[in-house]
Amino acid sequence: MARRVERPVVVNRGRGAAKPEVTPRQRAEEMHASGMPFQLAMAVAHGRIGLSTALERLATQEKVERLMEQHELSRALATQIAIGHASLDQVLGRRRMDAHRKDNRYRSVLTAHAESGQPLALALHGGQRAMGVVSNVQRYVFDFLPEGFEEPIELHKLQVKYAYSPDAWKLVRKALSFDRAREKAPGEPAVRPQDRYNLSDKRLFHAMDEEHAIAVTLLEGEVIKGKIAWFGRWEFAIAVKGDHEIAIFRHALAAFTRTDAPPRPRE
Repeated sequence: MARRVERPVVVNRGRGAAKPEVTPRQRAEEMHASGMPFQLAMAVAHGRIGLSTALERLATQEKVERLMEQHELSRALATQIAIGHASLDQVLGRRRMDAHRKDNRYRSVLTAHAESGQPLALALHGGQRAMGVVSNVQRYVFDFLPEGFEEPIELHKLQVKYAYSPDAWKLVRKALSFDRAREKAPGEPAVRPQDRYNLSDKRLFHAMDEEHAIAVTLLEGEVIKGKIAWFGRWEFAIAVKGDHEIAIFRHALAAFTRTDAPPRPRE
């Protein structure tokens, strides 16, 4: 009986040898080692998504994290910005506007001067001006002691068009002009807010945030030019040269325009 001889198995490691097959998990582990999250790498390795799509998702996630860290945004809002469904400038602008409204909602030049005791100049409807000291500010009225008076008088807030520090009169005069047509036919302040000139907080904030030059026209024709310094529920302030401000009472407003806007193209 012939004896069977077992030949040794020769492994060909030369050129043309078959490479061992790489499993999806191994491919996923390679991508994970290069920085891709493992679950995302597994989805690519199994062909559920393409590599370019995975890289786009990874870039979006990195952008979301960066937005959250830099601007203290929620993940949901940062994601909306990262994928282009929301504007970062608009989101940050709304945040600044909300903060300004919160800090200045009840701000009033009358209250500030009543607390400080500093004199205040008032421009009243009917072309009158008065300078004195404010006290006892209430919801609709306040006490005012004009110069030369011994007893304060009660004024309704609707009587006031604008107010300023007496030492700023020269600057106020330079910022002041007149709309002659409106001056000849002056209007009266409306009691109901819905009947007054509609000037939204959004419009005021945009002018303030962008530092636009603006002009306000009042019911009796005064036109005051400058830049918005702050705004509250009932008043807003226009900054003139230096640190001086003119507080405009919203009920006295007839028009609000931007004076540095580019000219409209001719048709």
